[in-house]
Amino acid sequence: MKAESSIVIAVAVCIFLTFYFSYLSLQALEETIKKQFVLLALLSLLTGAIVFGCLVIYLGIKKIFIKAELTVVQES
Repeated sequence: MKAESSIVIAVAVCIFLTFYFSYLSLQALEETIKKQFVLLALLSLLTGAIVFGCLVIYLGIKKIFIKAELTVVQES
């Protein structure tokens, strides 16, 4: 269960960074800095989505192996 918790925390941090960088892009005065903050926000959001996808795949594979293990134990 520790792996799931750490991945959820990583996704939450990425989402927080997305909103933070978006906020900073609204506060920035120079156009180049605004673009960089928007790019950082986009990359943070993309990273969060990828980590979340990995969590879903991990949990799916874990569930499949548990079902297969139970089936093998019941057949024995």
